[in-house]
Amino acid sequence: MNKGEKRRARRRYRVRYDRIVIMALILIAVIVVVSTCVLAISGKKNPKDTRSSTSQPETSSSDGQTSGNEGGQTTQNEPGNTQPERTTEAADDGFTTESHPHDDIYKGDQIVVNAENEYKFLSGDLDLLTVVDNKNEYYTHGDFVTKLDKTTLTKLNEMMEAYAKASSLTSTDIFVQDGFRTFEEQADRHSSGKSSTFEAGHCDYHTGRTFDMFRMFPDGTTPYFAAEGDCAWFADNACKYGFIVRYPEGKDSATGEKARTYTYRYVGAPHASYMHENGLCLEEYISELKEHTKDDPLTVAVDGAVSIIYYVPASSGDTDVPVPKDKAYTVSGNNSDGFIVTVTQ
Repeated sequence: MNKGEKRRARRRYRVRYDRIVIMALILIAVIVVVSTCVLAISGKKNPKDTRSSTSQPETSSSDGQTSGNEGGQTTQNEPGNTQPERTTEAADDGFTTESHPHDDIYKGDQIVVNAENEYKFLSGDLDLLTVVDNKNEYYTHGDFVTKLDKTTLTKLNEMMEAYAKASSLTSTDIFVQDGFRTFEEQADRHSSGKSSTFEAGHCDYHTGRTFDMFRMFPDGTTPYFAAEGDCAWFADNACKYGFIVRYPEGKDSATGEKARTYTYRYVGAPHASYMHENGLCLEEYISELKEHTKDDPLTVAVDGAVSIIYYVPASSGDTDVPVPKDKAYTVSGNNSDGFIVTVTQ
């Protein structure tokens, strides 16, 4: 190869090398442009994908609560809270829930104790007081040991005062005894055949809300009490203070006990009034209540005070019982399978 040919060959190689360099630069520029576009696109925010629990949009509800978008739950701001606390209550029905352990079905003013339903003697059900030390002057006591639950005794005092003011009887005309009984006391009564056919554990006196009333006549006799004659006032007024005749006439098959005109039981005014107006014993009433749920409650008016009453079946563990958020209420077990909620309107 002569010198001219060698120079031409070197020129061709340089040209090809230059072309390679140019193509490489173009390729690098394309890569940079594409990368920039990708980064720009990925940097845009998508509001549907970037919401978090602390930045959810909220809409106001009519009761001052704020409703988030997660699971239909509602939240309510409280002073000092930067993150609203979520609850499971509905924003507009006026109710929340409270959890009750299963044993709570055995406590309360509306429990039924009879041959089928045993009293459990659970702590927290009763606040026992002796009648002799806590009664008022409008009646007397039959002994020094009779005890009643505090609420029952308070309402008994109110009833006896109202009766005394409506009648001409003196404080010695009526006396009270046979209140709370222990398991052992009832076992002795049953085994000896004294005054009860119920076995120990199945006697309503265990509740501390049941007692007997007697008359005291000038000749020293003490017959059983009956709401008749000069005591007829009790027939229509005892229910206003929450009392029923525990074993009324014609209800032997439901109560399991022969009728007694003198055995009274505290259950609460709306319950007692409904039973009185409809001729029901306690067993019949508690059975009827199972038809009334929170959404279809029983409504009872007593002297202008309106109450709604409904039943909540118990679960095997804890039960979430619906209760009002801003009204007075009580929750009682029925001693078998559920809860009775009484709401004062």
